[in-house]
Amino acid sequence: MKTKINIILIFSLLFSCLTAIGQTNPPPMGMPKENNKILIDKIISATEHEKYFIDYCTKKVKKYATENNWTSEKTTQILESINFKYYNYTIYNSYAFYSSDQLKKILDAVVILNKNPKNKLNMILTNSMMQNNLELFVDGIIKGKYITTK
Repeated sequence: MKTKINIILIFSLLFSCLTAIGQTNPPPMGMPKENNKILIDKIISATEHEKYFIDYCTKKVKKYATENNWTSEKTTQILESINFKYYNYTIYNSYAFYSSDQLKKILDAVVILNKNPKNKLNMILTNSMMQNNLELFVDGIIKGKYITTK
């Protein structure tokens, strides 16, 4: 009976080691091809996504600053750390698997939608991943993770 238990324990240990060794790192973040990156940059520009990003972060930081009685110096320092270049890779990743033709159609659509003079608000495109990353980014800004000068 003891030998059966020992054999089971040895096999369990062996299989658990093999399972741990067999795990791999997640795949790298998807990035678009260079010609698609140009189209994505045009989409970002046409939708004024950077302006949306800065406005969104600014509103969230100011609200948090008011609720937590931050000094004006701290609020200013945190607001100055808002930088689109730390977030735009999320957008590139989000569009990485679209074809050039699909990206051109998206660009054409947002240009048409945002051309309407009656509409004062630009149409932007987002998805759950982009919104989740934006929320995480705002949380990081509030915690001071993006302050470059002190």
